[in-house]
Amino acid sequence: MAAYHRGVNFCPRCGTPLAPRLDGGRPRQACPAEGCGFIHYGEHSIGTGAVVVRGERVLLIERRTGDRSWWQIPGGFVEADEAIDTAVEREVLEETGIIARVVDVLGFRHATAPEPARASNIYVVFRLEALAGEPRPDLEESFDACFVTREEMERRPGVSAMSLWAARKAWDGAAAGGFARESDVPGLQRPGHTLYGRA
Repeated sequence: MAAYHRGVNFCPRCGTPLAPRLDGGRPRQACPAEGCGFIHYGEHSIGTGAVVVRGERVLLIERRTGDRSWWQIPGGFVEADEAIDTAVEREVLEETGIIARVVDVLGFRHATAPEPARASNIYVVFRLEALAGEPRPDLEESFDACFVTREEMERRPGVSAMSLWAARKAWDGAAAGGFARESDVPGLQRPGHTLYGRA
């Protein structure tokens, strides 16, 4: 357990040194301070991917790190105080200059954290409609941006497999649709909640 929770030694709520405790059938780091109750369940993050559609084309960006470059759909992490649909629309605007509106959710990918220093992640893929703007990179996270046809995307070298999967879902399932935002569900209107479901 010490190896898995490496770096998590003190309670983020009260500062007390954490101690091992069995919870849910697994050993976890927990706060022994009376009345605190903090239990460390691991590190988790939520990412978004955006299949932005304009006619028959989808939006791609070029990412670079070190001497490596690749093409993918825009997207990024959701802030803790941000609705997930707001996050994906913000990421598209920041990385490409395109104003887009969420249409539906195409799917998601969950990745476990096999290494102690990594967080597990849920990556939610949205379909968005491009409303305004022309693609331009931000030169920090994106270094090129363009709308491409399916044929162009399939032939383009360096397109990420996840982005190709997401774009194919948008092209092949356009008529069926994905999970849409539901805003009028009795009993589920709570601050900060965003609910998606199939009609």
